[in-house]
Amino acid sequence: MVRSPQAAQDYRLHGRLIEAFMADRIKIVVDFNRLNRTGSPVFNPWENVVPLLCLILASLAVMAFNLVAGTLVLIGAMFAYAFFVRPWIAQRLRTRTIENMLKNAHNWQVIWSIGGVVVTLTSNPRIGVVAPAGNWRAFAKQFEGGAAVGPGLGDRMGPGGAGPEPMDDATVV
Repeated sequence: MVRSPQAAQDYRLHGRLIEAFMADRIKIVVDFNRLNRTGSPVFNPWENVVPLLCLILASLAVMAFNLVAGTLVLIGAMFAYAFFVRPWIAQRLRTRTIENMLKNAHNWQVIWSIGGVVVTLTSNPRIGVVAPAGNWRAFAKQFEGGAAVGPGLGDRMGPGGAGPEPMDDATVV
């Protein structure tokens, strides 16, 4: 398969990000509200509808026999959805998003263009890049073949040894 120079560079930089993620040098943060909607490649409507539908149908089944008990089950279902089901959905979305982003550079670029993802350094979460406006390529260039260079990534100092050099086009969050 013949790739354009930009695509070849994207795959190389994506490989660097995979290495950094596996070595726990970067962290990928997912915005649940941005990615859990129609049009997102990681959105699963059944994952959102089925648990809620089951909770409501269970309360309606109880309500058919006893209105007060059914209402109490409905209130309990509301709390169960808010405190158990929704965090479970968020965790599954986060896992699915990270798996898809790390699968290949194309998936990374598609999800990045939608937004809702922040890539930060594990050692310094204030240094990172935010999708879709941030330049993930500049951030990935800070990882040279398994060895980390740049601010928060190693011992490289800025001019005059005054401190770390700023990353080109990377956003501080």
